[in-house]
Amino acid sequence: MNLLLSVLLTVFGVLLLLVSLTGVSLGLFVATRRGTRRQGLTFALWWMPAAAASVGVIMRDPVTFFVGVVCFAVGGVALYLERRAGGPPSKKIAYRGFGPSERTTQKRIRTRTAQQRRAAS
Repeated sequence: MNLLLSVLLTVFGVLLLLVSLTGVSLGLFVATRRGTRRQGLTFALWWMPAAAASVGVIMRDPVTFFVGVVCFAVGGVALYLERRAGGPPSKKIAYRGFGPSERTTQKRIRTRTAQQRRAAS
């Protein structure tokens, strides 16, 4: 019975670790875009305590597990409050992030694409 409980806790800890590392990876992937960098980093940092909690389950250390869970909950509340207060980013702010040469390049690409569509029809 003790061996079965140990195996189940280890499997649960490994699954929780995989989920938390997936959350960190997703947050870092979202952070690669200029417009969503801050949100992606916040999301990745939010999942780090979950990884600590899963390691606590794997090691069967209740202190590590509870500290990770508490930090994950505090991070979740902070993420919720940030999203609620921030609102959706406007297109004007995201567009302002490009320099003048980048804006010109984007206009050329859009114009060229529109001309190609007209020529194809």
